[in-house]
Amino acid sequence: MEENISYYENQFIRADALISEGNVSEAKEILEEILEQYPDFGKAHNHLGWIYYTKLSNHEKGIYHYKLAMRFDPKYPAAYLNYTYVLVDLGRLTEAKEHITETLKNLEGADKASYYSEFGRIYEMEFDLLQSYAAYKQAASYGFGSQFIENMKMNMDRVKDKMTIFEKLKLKFT
Repeated sequence: MEENISYYENQFIRADALISEGNVSEAKEILEEILEQYPDFGKAHNHLGWIYYTKLSNHEKGIYHYKLAMRFDPKYPAAYLNYTYVLVDLGRLTEAKEHITETLKNLEGADKASYYSEFGRIYEMEFDLLQSYAAYKQAASYGFGSQFIENMKMNMDRVKDKMTIFEKLKLKFT
């Protein structure tokens, strides 16, 4: 039994590499094979969710697999973040805010920079520009990569350009 699990873990690593190389169809087949044998393999559900959502534009199947990934592997952070991206992309903003808040509260090692960036995106979509600016600023403070920090600064500048004169004044005094 242990040898089987090891085999499927290696298959998962292979599928992950295939995705990185752009060979998504072969990776999908491997992930489906893994889940036939181990339906509770959370990481495989996450990767399959990503394939369904980003490559096949099947939102429902993507969400389904992300939820299974979070259920079966509750400490695997990628599924939580990928699920966040789907919710925001689909405009399910209230649900996304609740999910982010719960994730930041309960998931050890959550990528705060990415989650605050998503808060920024949500608030910008809701035209709450002061909140958006603050969220992007907070994301930058948690970020480490120079490109990420630069992107947050560009987001802040874009949001600031959208602000009314009164919002810009409030920004100066906060």
